[in-house]
Amino acid sequence: MALTPGGSSHLALVLERLPEAPHEPDFVSDAPLVAFEAFTIDERLYGWVRLEADRLTDLLNASEGLRLVNVLRERHFDGSTATGEQVVVARRDLIAVQASGPRGNERRRRPTRSHPLAVQSGPYLIGGYLHARQGMEPLADVQGREPMIPLTSAWIEYWAMGRRAGQWIGTIIFNRDLTDSVEVVSEDDLLFGQLLHRPLVGQ
Repeated sequence: MALTPGGSSHLALVLERLPEAPHEPDFVSDAPLVAFEAFTIDERLYGWVRLEADRLTDLLNASEGLRLVNVLRERHFDGSTATGEQVVVARRDLIAVQASGPRGNERRRRPTRSHPLAVQSGPYLIGGYLHARQGMEPLADVQGREPMIPLTSAWIEYWAMGRRAGQWIGTIIFNRDLTDSVEVVSEDDLLFGQLLHRPLVGQ
């Protein structure tokens, strides 16, 4: 995963391991704390994040770079872990993020229709429901949005230590700019695992 130097142009995401609270910049100390889990091409990132937007989706779409502190990283190839007090990760390296925290401002919501969607992104297969605007074709809706897009009732599969792994998450925010394919599928295919999945090269 490529890391970029920190700078004033980056949004600061403060990840904490409870119950101990690390030193925090004053400008994020009053923001609510929500769980954070992200997937990159070869690892997972865990922690907590101070939410400075209505939704985590909004926060992710608002900046090209994210400053993370107190991060736990787990590599897929060997299961090894590492911690870091502070790193800056480019949004372009985030394939998917688990959504948590509030659902956002109700006044901004519009009538939508849900569509079962399958997303292949590198070693990951993601399934869930896209809530597209009524009257809009789902794939056209995906292309018309900002790059970080949420799916509800979602799951994610990937290869870790040579084995297929997966989990139900609830809501997953995927990075459209890193997708290999986005397809509308049947609900049976989505719910019963009848979707093709590519492993990492060499596994």
